[in-house]
Amino acid sequence: MKKRFEKKLFYTFLFSLVSALLLIIHGVFLDLDFSQIQRLSLEGFIFTFILVFVGLLILEKIFTLSEDEEILNLKKRVKKLERKK
Repeated sequence: MKKRFEKKLFYTFLFSLVSALLLIIHGVFLDLDFSQIQRLSLEGFIFTFILVFVGLLILEKIFTLSEDEEILNLKKRVKKLERKK
């Protein structure tokens, strides 16, 4: 279980890096918003990366809430069945 969490966290980290770069490039070149050029600095990239990473973690948690509840219910049912044996 811990290995799976670390793997998910690593892939989320990688996706955040790529997303941060793409968001900055999109903001500068496609929207022609040249005030976004300051985000191409190291500080701007780190700030954008942190926002994307935290946003993805929040979205992941929101969409896995029902799965977490279901897993807990299944564990309870398995424990009850094991006690009956």
